Amino acid sequence: MNNDILSEVTEYIAFLDLKEISKVSYKKILVSYYEYLLANNITSPNRGVILSYKEYLIKRKLSSSSIQKTLVVLRGFYRYLKLQGMGEDITLAIKGVKVSTTYKRQPLTIEDIRRIMSNARRKANTTKGKRNLAILALLFTTGLRCIEVERADIEDIDDSGHGHILYIQGKGRDDKDSYVKLTPDVYELLMSYLTKRDQILDKSNPLFTTHLRNGREVRMKTAVIRNMVKEAFRSIGLDSRAFSAHSTRHSFATLSLIEGASILEVKESLRHQSITSTEIYSHLVEKMKSGTSELVSKAIFKSNKKGEQSE
Repeated sequence: MNNDILSEVTEYIAFLDLKEISKVSYKKILVSYYEYLLANNITSPNRGVILSYKEYLIKRKLSSSSIQKTLVVLRGFYRYLKLQGMGEDITLAIKGVKVSTTYKRQPLTIEDIRRIMSNARRKANTTKGKRNLAILALLFTTGLRCIEVERADIEDIDDSGHGHILYIQGKGRDDKDSYVKLTPDVYELLMSYLTKRDQILDKSNPLFTTHLRNGREVRMKTAVIRNMVKEAFRSIGLDSRAFSAHSTRHSFATLSLIEGASILEVKESLRHQSITSTEIYSHLVEKMKSGTSELVSKAIFKSNKKGEQSE
């Protein structure tokens, strides 16, 4: 029976009308579920098994968003099986989990960013060093996602007449129908890297590449970009789960608001469909600026000190 589930997973993934990257993500979730069934000798899963699996994921302390995505994928899978006459929908009436509307990934301070950039600049005497410096500068000043950086080609850099821009293929998009502005500083770092790589004229190539052990040059993948950013964070002592490559995007948003950008300007820069997503950053900035903890702390400890002096 378990082998039947694995073959059904394969059929379901082939059935889905999704991008390849989403199919890979769905398959990974369903294979993990299959391995859970295998480990627990479950040959005929039912609604109780789905509830147990949900509890298992919670006990593993997965994020609420990860658990919710797993439940969504399982619902789709079992609805597909019912549609095909291959079984019942055992996910019926299974509740999801509440997903936090605030980000657990933390933004960096301007001092942290300066230290990271300073470290990267000291290592920018090689092609790899220049590449990493250019990527960090691009991420911090545009709020791009790592996947958007991966998809960029040299020919996507253009002169708008008001400065240089980089056309991008955003999240969930099929075309490069949006762009981000490149400041003169960032553009200079990109040109320095491309010159070192000897790729100024060959514009059809990827903007950022990595070299394999056999010497072949290939497009730099999202996972490699994320690891590079994480290493840059570790270089200044930021090595907690609160800081990831996506923190560069959070940093761009929060620092933009702190420096005076409007919520609408940040929404457009981040290319959010709904302003609700952008308002999360606004609430974060307000919380960072809030002095309520200090006020209460002063009231408590000032009172204690007065009491101690009078005794």
